[in-house]
Amino acid sequence: MTLRQGLLVLSAALLGPASVVAQDHTGAAPYREVCQLCHGVAGRGDIAPPLVPLGFDADYVLAVVREGYGQMPPISTRELNDDQVRQAVGYLASLGPAPEPAPQAAGSAYDGPRTPEGQPDLNGIWQVVNAAAWDIRPHNAQDGVPAGLGVIEDGDIPYQGWAAEQQEANYANRFEEDPVRQCFLPGVPCITYMPFPFRILQTPDHVVITYEFAHATRIIYTDGSPHPLPNDFWMGDSRGHWEGDTLVVDTTHFNGRTWFDAAGNFHSDALHVVERYTPVTPYHLDYQVTIEDPNVFTRPWTMRMPIYRRMEEGLRLLDYDCVDFILQSMTAPEGAAR
Repeated sequence: MTLRQGLLVLSAALLGPASVVAQDHTGAAPYREVCQLCHGVAGRGDIAPPLVPLGFDADYVLAVVREGYGQMPPISTRELNDDQVRQAVGYLASLGPAPEPAPQAAGSAYDGPRTPEGQPDLNGIWQVVNAAAWDIRPHNAQDGVPAGLGVIEDGDIPYQGWAAEQQEANYANRFEEDPVRQCFLPGVPCITYMPFPFRILQTPDHVVITYEFAHATRIIYTDGSPHPLPNDFWMGDSRGHWEGDTLVVDTTHFNGRTWFDAAGNFHSDALHVVERYTPVTPYHLDYQVTIEDPNVFTRPWTMRMPIYRRMEEGLRLLDYDCVDFILQSMTAPEGAAR
């Protein structure tokens, strides 16, 4: 058992209403020494979930802490004795909800590097770290598939009746029908959250995104030019503009043959995608993408996730060419390992 694993036990149990902040509470010291590293100052959350507001009594929390909860292991008395657990619970119970942040003037939120044109500098290599490429909905782990909490903002994909049935059929036949398994381009937005890095190259009148998967490239024109005459593309046609510090990308002209994930969530050629890339720090972006397709869905819907800047020294995009893998499989001698 690690300290971090033990602390996560608390996050499963400590929820509910709160009262007044009391930083001099006797439980503040044990909380700071053991819990604050993961759960943040005053229980507000950090790399682990927030612990306030709090509602369960100390005896219940103590039982959970000592016995564990679900997959969470128990916390040793060497880390927190019984009295310290009760004191920490009392401290958390005394904390009120986090205050609302003060409103910021338009354009003042981002303070990272900027281009000569004054826009946030997005140049670099980025990557999403989640399980959305396997399934954008919440899902359990399977062989070769990591579990995921889902990335859909309200948790629901508003399929029309026939489309919900089609998605179920896609899922049942996913190993044969998934376009990515056939080495077709993943489309937008799926290529953004596949488990491969991508590079953003930014100029005054366009943004180029090059992806490690299959050498895919997007040119996002930010020069005010409109979408061309109707056509169809695997990656669509992208036009962008800046709204304050947010890069807004409008993409249309899809061929309707890509999926949103490996679970068969799909669209038609009427797909309209609006992405919003908003720098939150110099090291990560808030990525929000709204999906509209009147042929498949009953209303627009939105996904949201962070995108992280890769920081390794000497990092570059490497080679993932799925066509080569398919050719190797087709030309391998019979009985050879594949």
